Amino acid sequence: MQQINSIERERLSGITIVLSLILVIFTLISVNWVDVKVVNMELVDSGLYTIVTEKGNVNIQPENILRIERTYTKASLTGAPIELDKIYTDKGFIYLSSTDSYAEIGRELMNSVDYYGLPTWERQNTDWRTVQPYSYSIGTPTKQIPFLFFFLSLQYAALSLGGIALTVLIFPIHLKKENVLNKAPFSQLEQETVSDEQFNAVAK
Repeated sequence: MQQINSIERERLSGITIVLSLILVIFTLISVNWVDVKVVNMELVDSGLYTIVTEKGNVNIQPENILRIERTYTKASLTGAPIELDKIYTDKGFIYLSSTDSYAEIGRELMNSVDYYGLPTWERQNTDWRTVQPYSYSIGTPTKQIPFLFFFLSLQYAALSLGGIALTVLIFPIHLKKENVLNKAPFSQLEQETVSDEQFNAVAK
């Protein structure tokens, strides 16, 4: 009976993991489909920048910037350092790499509010919660924003569900082994007790 329950549990966990993987792949494709890429950045006037995206142009000013994240990595082939920046605005965020053709304009935009080049810069009275509603690519059509957040929420749920199923699938195996090891000495003790009783009976 225990073996049947174990097989059913493993089968259910396996099906859940497969479904979670399918959902993760589906959401990755969906997010990539909804995602909007920046094509160029231009300085139109003093303090006014135009972000050229695949879906159209968006004008922003330093006042629109809410948060800046600077990270550094190295190219896999050349080993040269690459700066990867994420600029959150109240019109969406901008990914910026030091290898982009418009990187210099992007640095000017960041330096207009972050004078010291901090790893993380936030506008006063701003935290991650106030920035999170703008966690979508700048230029994303307003009608697509709810779908983007839906796909992201679905992806997080699928990852969580798959992680729980994987935990249920793995850990009972170790528990079962421990139970077998713990039961072995008791079984041996019972056999020795029976043998002693049989010996005493024969002796009598």
